[in-house]
Amino acid sequence: MKTFLVHHRTSHHAHYSGYARLIDFIADAQVLEGKTQLPYRVAQWLGKQASNDAGLYNSSSVQKEIEIFRGLRKAPQNETSIVHYLNAERDIRYVIKFFSRAERIRFCASFHKPPAILKERIPITKHLKQLHGAICVGYNQVEFIQNWLDLEKVRYIPHGVDIEFFKPAVSIPKAPRLLFVGQHLRDFDMLQHCLPVLLAAMPDLQVDIVSGKQAQELISAHCRIHFHKQVNDDQLLALYQQASLLFLPLVDATACNSILEGLACGLPIVTSSVGGNPKYLEGTENLLCDSATAFIEGTLDLLQSESKLTQLGAASRQKALDYSWTEVAAQIKDFYRTLV
Repeated sequence: MKTFLVHHRTSHHAHYSGYARLIDFIADAQVLEGKTQLPYRVAQWLGKQASNDAGLYNSSSVQKEIEIFRGLRKAPQNETSIVHYLNAERDIRYVIKFFSRAERIRFCASFHKPPAILKERIPITKHLKQLHGAICVGYNQVEFIQNWLDLEKVRYIPHGVDIEFFKPAVSIPKAPRLLFVGQHLRDFDMLQHCLPVLLAAMPDLQVDIVSGKQAQELISAHCRIHFHKQVNDDQLLALYQQASLLFLPLVDATACNSILEGLACGLPIVTSSVGGNPKYLEGTENLLCDSATAFIEGTLDLLQSESKLTQLGAASRQKALDYSWTEVAAQIKDFYRTLV
């Protein structure tokens, strides 16, 4: 079986974060990432001819499609080729149509956005409906994808995390410290509401926020709130390791890198009971909240109990082992075999 991985790396992800880490765990796969095949202006013009109502498509997508086409042309004729789009929300267009009748070629894709966003942003599904299989990184996507694309082979396979890089600190932090990470689908209104109450209730509490400019504009300034932008890998790890818990209100979710990284670093998690979160935290007793009261009371209760922090932290790390990239890659390779 020949495997092609169509890759798009999100610029804000650190080196050890993001779905692209899967590439290192699929042996012998050919990675297609849009190397220059055409002059940029030609690729840009071609990209603009496609409607983004069928998923994001741009000059990089054009270059990737040329790579896919050439790779499939050169692939052995006597074995099946699997083309796996690591981001189903982009790049899927003409190649899948051209090879739709080829018995030896199977197309699959991993979906990352919540159902509501997929439905809104991709009203034209004719290209996605030519997929032979779909991987859902959120349990909350499965039924929707099956119905939306009328697709039989849909499987929930969780997002992975690098458990070798993201790991617990050697020593437990003494001072109470909350950590908030990220920007996409974060509930900044909830964060803004809860932080003043938490800071007033605990005079020694410190808060670290790793996010973009939007967060700093929305969150009221306070001497114990520390904003961090454009941190490198080691700085991000240090922030996880010095935190008492991950405090992460969300408006929706499928898989959340920050939650996975918090789990791997052995942090208790306080997050919203939305989307794929309940499945990712299943069996850990981490806190899934549906109101400001639940966020505030649950966080204060944890911070005032060292034994609870230790218990949840250990459960988090144990759960993260299920999401190691080795485990996730094995599930994905098993899914490939069902497409043949």
